Amino acid sequence: MRVNVADLLVDRDTTRELAFSERLEPLADDVTLPQPVEGTFVLSGTGQTVRCVGRVRTVAEMVCGACLARYPQPLEIAVNEEFCPPGPAASARDESRMREDLGPEDFLTPLEPGETLNLTEIVRQNLVLALPIAPRCREDCRGLCPHCGADRNSGACHCEDREMDPRLEPLRQWAARLRPSGKTRRPSRTTGTGRRRRPASGE
Repeated sequence: MRVNVADLLVDRDTTRELAFSERLEPLADDVTLPQPVEGTFVLSGTGQTVRCVGRVRTVAEMVCGACLARYPQPLEIAVNEEFCPPGPAASARDESRMREDLGPEDFLTPLEPGETLNLTEIVRQNLVLALPIAPRCREDCRGLCPHCGADRNSGACHCEDREMDPRLEPLRQWAARLRPSGKTRRPSRTTGTGRRRRPASGE
């Protein structure tokens, strides 16, 4: 959705309210938008720039980072950006780099040629920023078993619940050789010479 905002650049008292409803392309390889993105925007002129304020919502289909199942992820974002013609914005940023500091002009986004505002691209970029870094289908997702790959959300697998540090594996094998029958032997009391100590009277 592209909107010409030439009138808003010269008149600060002009506002325009727009309804937004579009189907967008996938945001990533594993993030699709099966439903339209819907919302409203208010465009207002400041005399030299155009302010775009609005809110949109949709439902993205994502892949859980723990169990790899696809799940619906509601998304609702607020947009608050300011745009200016490409020429003045570019020159202002160049002057800011020479000053080595940031000014208000560094936070302005240039409009497209013809003083056109691309709302579709604005929405797409903000949705990408709103995606969770570590997506989860639910807060208590148990993920996949690292040994057999079974989904732990569907039930317990036959693998050991407690993983052993691989550095302790030689110790486990040594202990298994000492107890081939699985029974623990009670150590006998011996003297320092290795002989069995005779119990003293009263013991």
